[in-house]
Amino acid sequence: MDKELTAVKKFVSITCALILFAVLIAFPDTAAASALDGLKLCASLIIPSLFPFFVATKLISELGLAQWLGKAFAPISRRLFNVSGSGGTAFIIGVTAGYPMGAAYIASLRQNGSISKKEAERLLIFCNNSGPSFIIGAAGVGVFKSSVIGLFLYAVHILAAVLGGIMFAPNGAEKSAEPQTVRSSASFAAAFTDAVKASVTACLSICGFIVAFSVLAGILEKTGGFAAAAKILSAVFGMELLWSNALFCGILELGNGIGAMSGLSANPINLALAAFILGWGGVSVHFQTLSVIGGTDIKTARYIIGRFVIALMGSALALLGAAVLF
Repeated sequence: MDKELTAVKKFVSITCALILFAVLIAFPDTAAASALDGLKLCASLIIPSLFPFFVATKLISELGLAQWLGKAFAPISRRLFNVSGSGGTAFIIGVTAGYPMGAAYIASLRQNGSISKKEAERLLIFCNNSGPSFIIGAAGVGVFKSSVIGLFLYAVHILAAVLGGIMFAPNGAEKSAEPQTVRSSASFAAAFTDAVKASVTACLSICGFIVAFSVLAGILEKTGGFAAAAKILSAVFGMELLWSNALFCGILELGNGIGAMSGLSANPINLALAAFILGWGGVSVHFQTLSVIGGTDIKTARYIIGRFVIALMGSALALLGAAVLF
């Protein structure tokens, strides 16, 4: 049975690879233009916004500052999430720096032994979030033409993450273990050098996924894949076509999903959709997360399930909140 399952998986993988190769040959101009769009996005937004945070979070970990910050956040994080103080720091970074900085910081904590494997897997669920600049700027102002709507979506996003942290917290019999104190002997120069090297590698990996998904999105749009999937969702669930198109785009890639909502009004249903897309993050973000935690023993099964649950909670909160406030 296992051999048959492995053979089926291999056949599906090879078939998908061949189809992708054939499509790239059939639409080389579309693939090249989409790749260029992805590179422009990386150069103009992704690298400038993420690289400094990568360096800073790596320095915090390398120089042992995580333990100091952990002590400051310990009373709140233990009471709220039943995790160590370092987990509180990870949450703050996750809701301010954006995807996938929360995951990157958690990976650094795990690599230097500041947190356990179980705690890292719990933290990954609710500490890897979208940042205020994207939610307020791109979603609020860019799509709904309102910074107030952006602030509302950001508040909903944080609240859903907090509720997710509480939901996935261990029970009383499974207290988060006190992490071993890590004393760093590295000089600032050595730590800074390592931080820059690691940050360059991480940014290149993230940009690679962004370009790859830009090409995929471009080809799906060119071949009518997005339109076909949107029509199916619309027919099955009774959605508006523009709404189902945004949902399908958002499942794959965060930026495309939010961008596809342009033209929708800021009613409770549409804000609930935006909150779901922001909470889910997109398959592209999940691959970026896998990339930054690749050097650790952190498993991601609970992370994927957890992000879906948090996305649903964010959607429900946005629906209720918007109905009351707007």
